[in-house]
Amino acid sequence: QVRVLVVNLIPSLQAGVMAAPPVQIFFGSQSGTAEGFSDELRDEAAERGIQCQVFDLASFTPEDFAACSVAVLIVSTYGDGEPTDNAVAFHNWASNPCNDGVLKGQRYCVMGLGDMNYSKFNNMGSMTDASMERLGATRFYKRGVGDDSQDIVEDWMKWKADGLWDALSQAVADAHREGPRAVVRPAVADVAVGPRKPEVHFFFGQSEEDGAASDICEALQECSQKEGMTVATTQSLEDRKAVKVLDKLPRAAVVVVVVDATLDGLCRPAQKLLRMMKLELDANSLTSKSIHFALLTVATSKCNNSASAFRDSIKKTAQPLFEAFLRAGAKPVDESILSYLDAGVENVEQKSAEFISALKRHAATVSPTAAQASSSAVTAATQPTTVPACATRILWTGSEAREAADALLGLWPGATCDQMSSLKILAGAAQKREQVVLAVECAERSLGDDAVGLLTMLRATPLPLQAQLRQLRFAMLVVAATDAGNAGERASTNSARGELTQVVAPIEQVLVRFGGTCVASSIVDLQDTDGGKLEKAIVALQGGFTDGGAPNPPAIAKTTVPIPVPLSSPAVVSTAPQAYGTPQLKIAAVGERLPAKSGSVASDVVARFYFDAEKVRVLKIRELRQQPNAEAGLATAEVEIEATGSLKGYGLGGTLSLVPENHPDDVTAMLALLGLTPSDLDRSITFVAEEGDDMKVKQPFPTPCTLRTALACYCDLGKPPDKKMLQALQPKLQGSAHSCVEKLLANAEALKLLHSPALCCRMHEWWALLGVVPGSISAHDFFLTCPRQKPREFTIASSPKATPDRIALCVSMTSKQVPEAHDIVRKLCESGCFPKDASLPNNRERFFGVCSRWLTSRLKVGDTVLAKQRPSPLHLPEKDVPIIMVGAGAGVAPFRGFWEELRISKQVSAPAALFFGCRHPEQDWLYKEEMTAAVKLAAPGSLALAKMQKGPKRPLQNLHTAFSRPGEGQQGKYVQDEIRAQGQSLKIWIEKCHGMVFICGSSAMGNGVLEVLSEILDGGCEAVKALRKENRIVAEMWG
Repeated sequence: QVRVLVVNLIPSLQAGVMAAPPVQIFFGSQSGTAEGFSDELRDEAAERGIQCQVFDLASFTPEDFAACSVAVLIVSTYGDGEPTDNAVAFHNWASNPCNDGVLKGQRYCVMGLGDMNYSKFNNMGSMTDASMERLGATRFYKRGVGDDSQDIVEDWMKWKADGLWDALSQAVADAHREGPRAVVRPAVADVAVGPRKPEVHFFFGQSEEDGAASDICEALQECSQKEGMTVATTQSLEDRKAVKVLDKLPRAAVVVVVVDATLDGLCRPAQKLLRMMKLELDANSLTSKSIHFALLTVATSKCNNSASAFRDSIKKTAQPLFEAFLRAGAKPVDESILSYLDAGVENVEQKSAEFISALKRHAATVSPTAAQASSSAVTAATQPTTVPACATRILWTGSEAREAADALLGLWPGATCDQMSSLKILAGAAQKREQVVLAVECAERSLGDDAVGLLTMLRATPLPLQAQLRQLRFAMLVVAATDAGNAGERASTNSARGELTQVVAPIEQVLVRFGGTCVASSIVDLQDTDGGKLEKAIVALQGGFTDGGAPNPPAIAKTTVPIPVPLSSPAVVSTAPQAYGTPQLKIAAVGERLPAKSGSVASDVVARFYFDAEKVRVLKIRELRQQPNAEAGLATAEVEIEATGSLKGYGLGGTLSLVPENHPDDVTAMLALLGLTPSDLDRSITFVAEEGDDMKVKQPFPTPCTLRTALACYCDLGKPPDKKMLQALQPKLQGSAHSCVEKLLANAEALKLLHSPALCCRMHEWWALLGVVPGSISAHDFFLTCPRQKPREFTIASSPKATPDRIALCVSMTSKQVPEAHDIVRKLCESGCFPKDASLPNNRERFFGVCSRWLTSRLKVGDTVLAKQRPSPLHLPEKDVPIIMVGAGAGVAPFRGFWEELRISKQVSAPAALFFGCRHPEQDWLYKEEMTAAVKLAAPGSLALAKMQKGPKRPLQNLHTAFSRPGEGQQGKYVQDEIRAQGQSLKIWIEKCHGMVFICGSSAMGNGVLEVLSEILDGGCEAVKALRKENRIVAEMWG
């Protein structure tokens, strides 16, 4: 292998002095914990004289990251071992083997955060550590592990105390001493001398009965290797991510799809791929990649006669899949290649060899040779780039905009025209360096309906697509939709051209925020225009592309695309950051309405949730317990919300995140401390820049909103202030409060006591303990520094097939007796962190969870909530195998969705059993009527009982209940006791029938179930671990 390298010596001499390279701290955070730790690390490093910068991985670019000399990564694991939303782009880049070695010379360490209750505990910490090492970076300090199920703050503090500061100081000194370092990157690609081996990507769909696709696929791969071809991908269509793998294939990829089929149709995995391609792949989305495919349909006939008789009929069943690839823009391999193989009667080895031989001939015609790649690499590395004329693409939204685009086509040679129907079209144009004209329809000085849809779509752009849009160069064409006979309206439009430009500004601003460049804008009114005016508009747009800077050179075609490393110093950011002003709180007068501002930007990870979440209505609330007692903390509610916007198509067993509301008493108490009264609650607030209205500001929550909304929804009033808030407010406090907070900040043990679960102190209670009098805290300082209200997660309790337009949750109130906390207060008083006479109020009998109390006791039908949903590992298996569900209390939530889905499924015949536990059968048996109605009446072979069963399908083979407090004279038991009692049957279901086990509930219950399973199964604990690794035992636990 010959690698074409570009070497960059990073300059670090400034004014003749060697400056120590700064440490860059990168965080991947979902709930704000990693972000908070990052800020804390930066501040503590500054006290030790170490310069640090904190970066949100949402703004990750390979160029800037690779230019860093010393990196600290603090990453959380989200969901089933996945990266947090803001770290997806970084994780994809770091996991790509094409980038191996690009971080050579960088020093790093990783702190991973997670929850031990999940099977893939701290997965992102370990994966990030391994990826950084593979990328060539050198670990300067051990990987830290934080467990949120125990004491994550203690884990964090111990990791730092074990030697981080010495190791970090040494890493900075070593980087300082070594001076300029070489950043090595592949200039174009790793290229080989002579012809490059063709790469083949295999996808196979195996029938559950007598399928041969997997075996055929293995035979084809063996022949491929013999022919000198590289097997780049082997992907089962059983995998939900198969269509995503297909969508991410490299340019000029050769794809082989092997699927089982019978006279009844394609196998289920192939049908799934067909369905997902229609849903997730836009028409012609693969065209730009020049992907070629071969579809091999596999049958397993029993004799030659049936093979011959049914050949054409079986081949026809695969035609829809063939057409789906054509629709996506893939090109079929030579028609002479084998498209049908009957594994029951034909010579598989011979047919496989023929297939691969033909495929190799075709691959040689579509894959670039190494000599061509090498020539391109040398040219790119040694000669100036000649920029060809870029293609122009007009993308329209709205019928009037379409007419304008068609009119422009006749006057703009070489331009093409498409509907702006998806973000992938825009990203594809950016990747091909096309000059994009966005034709946007406006009516009555506001965006048209289609343009509003485009703006909504842009604001929800996922991070990977945002990264692709950084290369977009575009012009805005505003199309005014006026009445043909209304001269007054047309005159008004002409006089308000500046206003119309502002109408489309939000679309432009979003694209610019992603890194795109707007080069020009123009306005046309089709009812008041002619060829001359259109030509003037074209000249203005073309001039923008010419005068706005030379277009970026088109990407050089290659199969492997390593991410380039920049030629810049660690302190230099390659893309100019958006300038933001200093936020200042503005409170409107009573009755005054503040105008909405476009292009609002969230200030942190939690705030980003508020901006991205769907605002949906509550449709239904009902109590599920037979004998609720809310005052004692005994309440469980079913809450139904509408599934609209991004909640459409929610996943079975998925996770829904909600932003709770604080209790009204907490809101009222906090008002007094801010010098406000209840009459102020309906006043509007927003954030403006101190530097002037031209500057944007990063906001802690969406505005304008009322003071009521800000305090109830966006501020965490259920806990004491955090360290960050105390540091910000301490200089402004008066009297003893000033000195108390100063001592508190200097005392790590006291800070830990402050957030001890035993203290159970609310925000206003804490400030009262400190002796802060009403009106002492400004609303401006409070809203900018108060900890954000974090969203709470709940497992979805409904089936998207049974109720696609609504999502159900099963929520139990969280409550406990407040522990004695006078000793904690005494210790804080003795250390000077509280005034000597501080004492807690006497009416602290019970603690109630903020979110669960709100959902079970105060939420009403018609209220609105902020919500987002994500998939989880709790979903029904693709194969028809036995299902064992174990849930206690509200842990039954996902299984309620399971039995709803099983009830309407026609393809599931394997048995399903539910183990459910609660306290008392007449007090808290959740979904009692639904659950018992879902159980089959008839035991296998009982014809008489089977005839009695009428009505809806009963999907549960068995229901096993366990009541821990059943009443006098009865022995209490738990679900793990019932599992032990049914051990022999479960052993057969799991070991012999490949059954799956799902567990949902408290950690105590879940761990108890896992322990009993280790007693039942051969292999004990190791067998349970192996089954969890294979996702045949899936557990979602909390508490």
